[in-house]
Amino acid sequence: MMNNVITWFELPVQDFDRAKKFYENVLEILLTEVEIDGFKSLTFPFDGSNVSGALIQNQGSEPNQSVILYFNAGEKLSPALERLKANKGKIVMETMPIKSGVIAHALDSEGNKIALFALEV
Repeated sequence: MMNNVITWFELPVQDFDRAKKFYENVLEILLTEVEIDGFKSLTFPFDGSNVSGALIQNQGSEPNQSVILYFNAGEKLSPALERLKANKGKIVMETMPIKSGVIAHALDSEGNKIALFALEV
């Protein structure tokens, strides 16, 4: 049975250390480094039931600018946006209210377009 339309995502990164620091600091999570046959990735928390993904070694691809992944920033968006800016991220669409909370679009430390979602500003 399919519970989620999206089950996994991958974002290309150039600098693993910089990207790891960015996502761990902004989202206040821990990423797990995995290496299989020389291919390295950093996986987001996964408990077997949630949607998750990984940061993968850039293999000649450009940063993602078309598909926008919305990351859960917790209860409040403002602290996550401050952490984003402090970790070489750039806000490209300021905070905007939506029916279920607030969002903002940004570029991560690797140039991927992402979004953050929270319940309140």
